[in-house]
Amino acid sequence: MKKDYMDACMNSTRQRIMQVIMIKKEATSAEIGEELPDIPRASLYRHIKVLLDAEIIVVVKEESKRGSIEKTYAIATKMPYEDTNQEYNSLIQSALMGLQGEFHRYFNGVNPDPKRDLLTVGSASLMMSDEEMMEFISAYGQLVQRYLSNKPSGSRKVRKVTLVVSPNE
Repeated sequence: MKKDYMDACMNSTRQRIMQVIMIKKEATSAEIGEELPDIPRASLYRHIKVLLDAEIIVVVKEESKRGSIEKTYAIATKMPYEDTNQEYNSLIQSALMGLQGEFHRYFNGVNPDPKRDLLTVGSASLMMSDEEMMEFISAYGQLVQRYLSNKPSGSRKVRKVTLVVSPNE
């Protein structure tokens, strides 16, 4: 698996940019900026470049606007890695290491307060058929979708929610 792909995917700002593009199907940097006003414009452009370089997003349209080129982005339809067990293992291990790094930075940062920040972790072993598992994933997706279009406000802050479904050996 390409290292730059994993690095790009594990960044929470880039995840938010990808979410905006996924919801809109296609979006310009201006449209992404409107949805994510808390991200400074220079940072937004830098994160978009990282996503482009990692082949996570692609340019689907270019238009000349006021003397410059406005690009429209979409999520790449072909992922830049192979569909193998080794690649899946690398993806999972990188994701878990990314989470570990985020918690390390949080707890070693300024004024960590798990209660104030509603830090939560949980695990449950559920008995489900494949069909029930697909229903569960769909319901989880619908729940996440309900909050994806929330815009920053005084009471809202970015909260990363990660779902990992693993075998129970």
